[in-house]
Amino acid sequence: MAIVKMSKFTLLAFESQKEALLDNFHKFENIEFVNLQENEEENLQSLVKDSENEKVSYIEGEQAKVKFALDLLIKHSEKEGAIKSLVKGKSSLDYEELETLATKSNYKENYQKLKERDNDLSKMKNEEAKIKSEIELLTPWIQLDVSFEDLKSLNSSIFIMGSLPKAFKDVFREKFESEIPCSYLEVISEGTKVINIITLVYKEYEDKAREILKNYSFNVINLKYDGISAEIVGEFKKRLGEILKEENDINTEMKNDCRYMEDFKIVYEYLSNKHIKASACKNFLKTENIIAIEGWVPTESSKDLEKLIKSTTKEEFYLEIEKASKEDDKVPILLKNNAVVDPFEIIVSMYSLPKYSEIDPTPVMAPFYMVFFGMMLGDLGYGLVMFVACAIAIKKFNLDAGQKKFAKFFLLLSIPTAISGIIYGSFFGDIIPYISAHSLIKPGEDILLLLIISIVLGTIQIYFGLGVKGYMLIRDGKPMDAVYDVLTWYAALTGAFLLLGGDMLKLSPGVVSIGKWVMIIGMVALVLTQGRQNKGVGAKLGGGLYGLYGISGYIGDLVSYSRIMALGLAGGFIASAFNMLIKMIPAPFNIIFGIFIFVFAQTFNLLLSALSAFVHSARLQYVEYFSKFYEGGGKAFKVFKSKNQYINVIKGKQI
Repeated sequence: MAIVKMSKFTLLAFESQKEALLDNFHKFENIEFVNLQENEEENLQSLVKDSENEKVSYIEGEQAKVKFALDLLIKHSEKEGAIKSLVKGKSSLDYEELETLATKSNYKENYQKLKERDNDLSKMKNEEAKIKSEIELLTPWIQLDVSFEDLKSLNSSIFIMGSLPKAFKDVFREKFESEIPCSYLEVISEGTKVINIITLVYKEYEDKAREILKNYSFNVINLKYDGISAEIVGEFKKRLGEILKEENDINTEMKNDCRYMEDFKIVYEYLSNKHIKASACKNFLKTENIIAIEGWVPTESSKDLEKLIKSTTKEEFYLEIEKASKEDDKVPILLKNNAVVDPFEIIVSMYSLPKYSEIDPTPVMAPFYMVFFGMMLGDLGYGLVMFVACAIAIKKFNLDAGQKKFAKFFLLLSIPTAISGIIYGSFFGDIIPYISAHSLIKPGEDILLLLIISIVLGTIQIYFGLGVKGYMLIRDGKPMDAVYDVLTWYAALTGAFLLLGGDMLKLSPGVVSIGKWVMIIGMVALVLTQGRQNKGVGAKLGGGLYGLYGISGYIGDLVSYSRIMALGLAGGFIASAFNMLIKMIPAPFNIIFGIFIFVFAQTFNLLLSALSAFVHSARLQYVEYFSKFYEGGGKAFKVFKSKNQYINVIKGKQI
């Protein structure tokens, strides 16, 4: 249960062996490459940068085509429910099966068919939008029973069509008809704000007619058609029906094409693997015939890596493997823990991975996190629901590694939640009076006791964190630093607890007196040692006084642990409040609506309380606990392997 020991390997092999090496490294799934192209060491200056830019570009183009096809098919596929989707999960193939199926695929031909159909749909959509726009333009003129061709063929007269504000209707008509002799004006249709009119005038009165129209905010409309409006609209609607049928036919074909979806997923995963391998070359250096590769491998797998390289290159290689130094900040971090602790790596990863010189904080954090989470959620019913839900998810759902880890995380947290629920006598709040009556602690009455327990647990964690720091200092050959930075704080804090808590704990005066002197000795030691890195007596003393001031931070830390009590009370009170509301519903509605309200309300409270417990338990680790011994800042071990976006690619046969 620790940070996995790493080794750095340097490999020189023939350029002709690069493809085979990359294939086997990819299947090995246990190395990370170092970017030699960023290395400025003099002994590498004679080498040039390797790259597969053309290959990468080609693969990216093919990936884009496959992704286009997948996105198109997903839009036309039958949507699966969330539960069904989780049960089904991703299909699994080993590398050989993936390559065999992908190379046999007709994805290019199928992509071309899908592309043509999508283009046809796009053209139809454009035509449909254009027709609807034309119909909208013609609709106000449907009542016009003369063809536009006849109107355009007039010799001595001209026609003007358009719209003007409805408010001007009467005054405009009087003005127009009185000043333009031998004219014809007809209102074709009326809208809410405008009227649509057509007028016929002799050509010699055209200018005056247009002037009057302009004065009344007339908007001229020029239509390019020759037929009658109603007939044109009818033809357009007929065409819309034809387009709809054609679209339905293409969409049906698209749904039938969904049978190619799995094939496209396989090809995408295969191309993704090729892209990963081709992109890896950006890390390498080369000469005309030799390729230089450097990377990290877990020390326990270094022998397997050597065997792999030997079998791939027929022993025509140079390999050097060197164990990583603790002082090297560039060493990638891989954590390895047992089945119980492993899920809690989620919490550490959310904060920051440890440096290679530190310890893995997961094992020393997991027990505290479980206890704090359990006390904050603290309900037997909620614990059972979480346990059953997570157990079903792990057993029945086809989860990927990350999802399974998350489910195991909450499965483990359900245990302290249920235990705390028994102690609190809480089963979905107070729904079962017998359990509430026989609780060891009654949250509503024993608030002070819960607060004390929370502070005591916080004190234990802080002391443990200081102990971990002391262990790390001793491990690194700094025993006196452990005395200065850990033992002095133990003395100051323990003495303060004995002195200030003597009356509450009913300690004898002698013990309280001992506590006072231990506190004084601890504080004096802190003043004398915390500024030891500074130069000059004044600077050392000032640094020591500032270090002693840090005791206020410990007080704040202990107060923070009161959130354990507060959240435990809040969740229980909310659950009980919901139960009280259900009891207030009169019969027989309490049976009908009570069950619905109970399920909804308790589910809501479970999710809300679990989220709060998750966040605040993590905060106690990050702020109050990790600050005592943990720095973080490590870089994750990025394994050279498949990304598994659509297909779970597994190792299959042992390499």
